[in-house]
Amino acid sequence: MTSNQGAANEGGSERLGAARQRRVELKQAMSQVEIAAAGAAGDPTWRGDLRVAMDDLLLAFDGHVNEVDGPGGLLAELIETAPRLSNRVSRLGDEHPALRARIALAVEHVGSGDVADVRGEVLDVLVAIARHRQQGADLVFDAYHVDIGGE
Repeated sequence: MTSNQGAANEGGSERLGAARQRRVELKQAMSQVEIAAAGAAGDPTWRGDLRVAMDDLLLAFDGHVNEVDGPGGLLAELIETAPRLSNRVSRLGDEHPALRARIALAVEHVGSGDVADVRGEVLDVLVAIARHRQQGADLVFDAYHVDIGGE
């Protein structure tokens, strides 16, 4: 366990620990999408492999949203802990529906879209999620002075 993980656990924030675990799962799903998208499109399993990876990404993103949103989630805890950050917390939470819609749309396009367009859309989704994760990490650090991790 890193010192940052220990600080979060010692601080008693189960929400922070759970969010960290979801963050790891989301990053792993993103990595699998990147690997699948980078495969040879001429391979007859390319679309199927990418579809499975994208479905897993959607599930991991939903897990992230379920963990951090709502009255018992990390975003609510951030507002309680650091009310000065409430506008940033709200903006971050407000991104969830649009990000989910982008992932779902990309999942739909995997089966029928032009390979270059599918890859571009998938990579755009990954970049958007990466930015969202970075903003979340900055927000957690500003609230707790704890690095949630780059996983």
